[in-house]
Amino acid sequence: MTRRTKALSGASQDAYFRRVLKSFPDVGEEARERIVRRLRGEIAQLRVRQGAHEAAGAVGESAAEAGNGEAIEVHAGGSAAPADRETMAGSPSRRAAVATAAEPFDPFAINVIVVLRTAGKDAALKALNGIGDADNLRLLAREQRLSVDDDLSTTEALTAAIVAAAERRIANRRAAAGGH
Repeated sequence: MTRRTKALSGASQDAYFRRVLKSFPDVGEEARERIVRRLRGEIAQLRVRQGAHEAAGAVGESAAEAGNGEAIEVHAGGSAAPADRETMAGSPSRRAAVATAAEPFDPFAINVIVVLRTAGKDAALKALNGIGDADNLRLLAREQRLSVDDDLSTTEALTAAIVAAAERRIANRRAAAGGH
């Protein structure tokens, strides 16, 4: 017996909300983020039908090749239809852009505490600067439980705040362990 639903929480839940809201072109970026913050505060866990979370990520975009090798395109209504092979082929950069857009940001790809302890502050700053998106930096900070000010808007300020929060956590752990 296979499961027909999948539980989403944390980063995957937020990514799902963003993908669904992006399918409504009349909802602006700022309004979308306000809605996601409100939903995050009110919904602890979400169950979606299998395939629904993948379809939400591909709404209005060409999806990857189907399991049987036939290209499909997912439309705003969630229905799948054969896609034009030339559209699916596209240039390599277009295929890479579609693939990147479909992949949600992984807030645990960089463990800030580990990078800070093993490679130092400069390496942590460099790794976080590589993210380059304020929303993804906020998501990383929230998921890794690194407290940063919600009013920070630039990636530079968020990066510095995340590293400072990680340094505080390391110092607190050392103090609790009785070390220096």
